[in-house]
Amino acid sequence: MADTIVTLLVPLVNEPGEWRPVKAMRQREDIYVILGPVGPDEEWKFPPGTMVRRKAKIMSNGKEEMIATPL
Repeated sequence: MADTIVTLLVPLVNEPGEWRPVKAMRQREDIYVILGPVGPDEEWKFPPGTMVRRKAKIMSNGKEEMIATPL
């Protein structure tokens, strides 16, 4: 269903290994658009308005999270 809001992790550009939880709106299947706002002094790999694919990833803490990946 479109218009579903989820939280995805997006990597920070200037902080390797750091991720930010951000809201994203489902467009179709596993395609989402990243929503804002971006915090001050942050640069997200996928800025607001970017279309991304959702993917499960095992993080360094062993926990599975949903991350944003390029289309």
